[in-house]
This record gives sequence, C-alpha cells and structure tokens, in this order.
Amino acid sequence: MERLFKYILTLIIFSITGCGEIETYPDTPVINYKDYTIYLTTDDLGNEIVLIELNIEFTDGDGDIGFKQPSLPNVPDSIKFNLYLSLYDYKNGQFEEVEDTLGTQNYRIPYIEREGQNKALKGNIYVELEYQRIIYDTIFYSFYIVDRKFHKSNVDSSDVIILSGLDL
Repeated sequence: MERLFKYILTLIIFSITGCGEIETYPDTPVINYKDYTIYLTTDDLGNEIVLIELNIEFTDGDGDIGFKQPSLPNVPDSIKFNLYLSLYDYKNGQFEEVEDTLGTQNYRIPYIEREGQNKALKGNIYVELEYQRIIYDTIFYSFYIVDRKFHKSNVDSSDVIILSGLDL
C-alpha cells in the first residue's frame, strides 16, 4: 500500500521554572491547540510534499509526560503511545472522522523527567504531517495526550485546514 502520510513528533519544553516562583498546574495534563503551518517542500527522497505542522501547547503539574521506549516488541498501545490524533474530513456538508489507518495516528511523546523540587512542565508539541498526495480537501484534527499515570488530558482540535488548491 502506498504510504500517503509521514508523521514526525517533536517535543519542546519551552518553560521550566528554575529558582524563584514555582509554577503550579493540574496533575492531569492540559493541552491547548496553538496553530498550524503549511509548507510546500520536498521529502528526504526529493519528492514534492505538503507538510502540515501542528503546534500543541501542554502543561502537566506532576511532570509525568512521556513514555520510555518499550523494551519488548509487542506491548499494548496504552503503554506504547500517549498522543492520539484523529483526522476529520469534510464530506457531504459535514465533517466525518476518517476511520482507516490514515485517520487515527498514535505517537509516543519521549520520556521527560525533571530534576529538583518543582516537577511541573510546560511546553509545546509539534507534529509534522507529510502529505505525499492530496486526497482530502478540507480537514481538521482532534487530539489528546495521556501521562504516565494514565491521566487523560482534555480533547482539543486544530483549525479547519483547506488543502484544495495545493498542487503536488
């Protein structure tokens, strides 16, 4: 089967309080969709692609975001993945969740552990979605994260993304 999407996850912790005032957040992660950027670019093989980068802000009061790489090959998804995205496509006047393997994507946020007394984390997660060809016209993504204690964050959604008119 031809691979239509390539997904890359980047995690950037942009604010970790050091000495001074301690930031406090709920122990259950909170996510907030920030924005997206679309690039017309080429992949590693020189193929033209559309690259969508989603920017998701997160906070976690007890700092237990991220999973370590599993040591066994066949582990349950609940301890392999902790960021879940669902794709919605606009069809017949309404958005419908894409049910196949292209519609649901799971990722592992890397293991993060803070040193010191304040464990609170605040940062951004960047997810790059590579489209090798355009098969959807108007889409959006919904997503949530789960921490190591299996606290599920709120569910948030991207803006509507218009792909019509992008030429590959």
